[in-house]
Amino acid sequence: MVISWLFLGVEPLKEVVYIQNMPTKYLVRNLRENSYYHAYNRGVGEESIFRDEQDYKMFLFYLDIYTSPLEAVCARYSALPPRLTAKNLGDDIRLVAYCLMPDHFHLLVKQESTLAMPQLLKQVTNGYTTYFNSKYKRGGRLMQGRYRAVLIESEYLLIQMVRFVHLNSSFAGLCKDPGDYAWSSYKQPLHTNGLLNRFVSAEEWKKFHLDQNSYQLNLPKIKALTLD
Repeated sequence: MVISWLFLGVEPLKEVVYIQNMPTKYLVRNLRENSYYHAYNRGVGEESIFRDEQDYKMFLFYLDIYTSPLEAVCARYSALPPRLTAKNLGDDIRLVAYCLMPDHFHLLVKQESTLAMPQLLKQVTNGYTTYFNSKYKRGGRLMQGRYRAVLIESEYLLIQMVRFVHLNSSFAGLCKDPGDYAWSSYKQPLHTNGLLNRFVSAEEWKKFHLDQNSYQLNLPKIKALTLD
């Protein structure tokens, strides 16, 4: 993802910390290193957290600068403030898939170190909330609470969750084909340790996502991981 805050016309503002409560059902204890997680959050009171194209791009900008290798980040954003590059987690976490919806987001991540995911969600949420509040002249928290997350314990479930995340836009009626939705990783599969190499062509990738029979058969297995 190459998203310049200079292009957006908005410099990332200084982050502030919001203390929030995490629902106990999805309170992740004993986080594991070298593990995959599905993380989710939505706007407080189901408020929209993305109101225009710039908002989506800014959220992706924060994901990019914190999850991409530091060397690549510095090359893409030569004017990035040191306070942001210092928070880079490129050695500790990988972004597998994402879908940004008007009032919520889904992330699939692989954390290499045990506290990388909480740190990423804190940094992205705080940075984006500060930007959003400044732009729309509002105050207070933007998300309904701290993120919720579930451990994904098998490669098979990971592939199923990649499909679930990408189909969110279709489920919500925002598009018929997930490839038509601009704010997901459907067109740019990310870090999956070669798992997606099983799809030898773009056509197979699309067929997998649109195979409703396969999706319905696997739905009971992934229901506990959806967090909605």
